[in-house]
Amino acid sequence: MGVEGRFTKPEQLADGATLAGFHSGLSVVDSWAAGHAHLAKKRGSAVVYVSYTADLSLAAGFYTLSTHAVERASVAGGWLKRNVPEQVPAILLGMLGVDERFQGQGLGSALLADAIAKSLTIADSIGTKAMIVDPASESARSFYEAHGFALVPGSQRMYLPLKL
Repeated sequence: MGVEGRFTKPEQLADGATLAGFHSGLSVVDSWAAGHAHLAKKRGSAVVYVSYTADLSLAAGFYTLSTHAVERASVAGGWLKRNVPEQVPAILLGMLGVDERFQGQGLGSALLADAIAKSLTIADSIGTKAMIVDPASESARSFYEAHGFALVPGSQRMYLPLKL
């Protein structure tokens, strides 16, 4: 169990399962959850990890991970651009959302911690420099900043180093 026994540890969305009824309050997240989550793994575009309520009745939150590359030329400078190939290897945290019924209970931070742990394992296995995220709102930007993410110089994207 995750966050004090209230939620399950994130697990991959099962084949054929959906995030029906999920509502975070951010339209981009909600529309992706409703229309694309169930197809992401099948299409090879992302893996969806879901945390359910303790009784397994509801998807309380989710996040997605996929491989990614950042064009070195698109980064204005700094650590992310130093000593890297033209395509900087990265992991994309494509979506992260917590259902409105469970916001403010620490689930978002727990989901992010799980995503970072998985990404560190991947980075250790295949060589990935950073986790990248495109915050969907100012509150999301503040959330990621509070968890150690920094702006990619010259963009609105954020990154967390996976190798120092």
